[in-house]
This record gives sequence, C-alpha cells and structure tokens, in this order.
Amino acid sequence: ATLKYELETFVCEGEYEKGLDKILSAFLSNVSRGTEQPGIWISGFYGSGKSHLAKMLRALWTDFDFQNGTTARGIANLPEDIADQFKELSTQGKRYGGLHAASGTLGQGASNWVRPALLSIVFKSAGLPEMYHLGRFVIWLRQQRIEEQVKQAVENAGKDWLLELNALFMSPVIANALLAAKPDLANDEKELRAQLRAEFKRVDDISNEEMVQGIKDALTVDGQFPLTVIVLDEVQQYIGNDADKAYQVQEAVETCSKQFNSQLLFV
Repeated sequence: ATLKYELETFVCEGEYEKGLDKILSAFLSNVSRGTEQPGIWISGFYGSGKSHLAKMLRALWTDFDFQNGTTARGIANLPEDIADQFKELSTQGKRYGGLHAASGTLGQGASNWVRPALLSIVFKSAGLPEMYHLGRFVIWLRQQRIEEQVKQAVENAGKDWLLELNALFMSPVIANALLAAKPDLANDEKELRAQLRAEFKRVDDISNEEMVQGIKDALTVDGQFPLTVIVLDEVQQYIGNDADKAYQVQEAVETCSKQFNSQLLFV
C-alpha cells in the first residue's frame, strides 16, 4: 500500500526526471553496444530524495505487479520520454530473460564484508536465504531440480522448512529428505551431514569470483541472465570514514560491472 501511494504521488519532474533519464539512457545505450555498464552514484544533500528516486527506479524497472490489475508504470505519472525508455527496457529484457531488481543496504546483515553483504541482497531478491552457505545450498537444490521435493519432505515431517534450513548441518530431517531424493549422495545420514559441512561451510568473506558466480547462479534462468538493477541505499553511511570499506565497495562494483556483459547496473 505504501509503495502504491508513493508511485501514485511520484512527481517525476526536475532532478527526478533528469536522474531517471540519465540512468535509463546510459544503461540502454551500453546494453545495445554490449559495452561495460558503469555504476550510477546518486548524490545530494540530506533529505533531498536520493532514496526515494532509487526506490521508484527499482519498482518501475520491473514494472512491479500489485496483483490487482495494476502495475508500477501503470499508476505512475511519467513524462513521455521516461515512459518510452522503460518500454524499451522491457523490449530489451525479452532478449535477455526478463528484468530483475534487487535493493537493500550493505549494513543490513551481520557481515562486515562487502562481497557477502552484497550477495545477500541479491540472494534475498531471488527468494534465497541471505546467508552465503545456505543460499549456495538452495541453489544447488535448484540445479539438481529437487528443491521442492526436499522442502515438501521436510514439511510433511511436520517441520518448518526455514527453521530446518538454518540448522542445515544438524537437521536429520533435511539429511533424510536429501537421501530420499538422491540416494547415491552418501551411505547414511551421518556421512551426508559431514559432506554438507564440507561443501557448504560457513565463511566470513568470499572472493570476487565467488561473488560473481553467486550472482549468476542466483539470477540466471534457463541459461539467460536478466537485465538487472541492484540498488544499494545509504552507501555513504555504510562506508563512513573507513577507507577499507570504500575500497571493498569500489572493487565489488567494478568487478561486477565488467563481468555481466552490460546486463547488470549498480545504483
């Protein structure tokens, strides 16, 4: 209801209109050329509407569906040139497996490391657990095409799927469900749980390669990576005066900008 109200009352004029035009025109131009997609930095004084612009971009990017016959672009009063660019975005999206958006703050999780914090935002947007090792586990289930089978078996045993997932290494219910779905994984429950600990162990930080692969695995559908915007809010507050965090953010964004064939945009 809040998002619907914000879209209906969004006055896309002045700096808001200029901002959306710069973001969309640059993205569409780079997609069509297949060149590197540079990140976008929204700057402005406190209370100037930076977060609001980013939130509107995220909703309009995917044309958020309110499930009642209305969508974000349908209820927002957009200038013709901005509306046309969003239409072009959807047209281009059909060539790349659709449109996707993720948003959050790097400080929302428990991690002090930028790469896993960034990946947790992407994982959440894809319906995956935010913690790296659990997200990888569910991705593996999906790749093996047994996610629903294992989840249903856990729930049929009277257990909550998310609670059991959070106790992955200790859950006999998940272990038994996995063995039922793929009997060749291990000889017994104990051996399987040891394999899970080794394969999906908890880590504090991840490499650039693991971050990129995690994003690809989370968002790729049927071999296609959608045109994606990742909105990182309150980045300046997150960095503060920490030079190391600033470098980590810069490195993560630059790495991703070079790895996704102009299909991924950071804002």
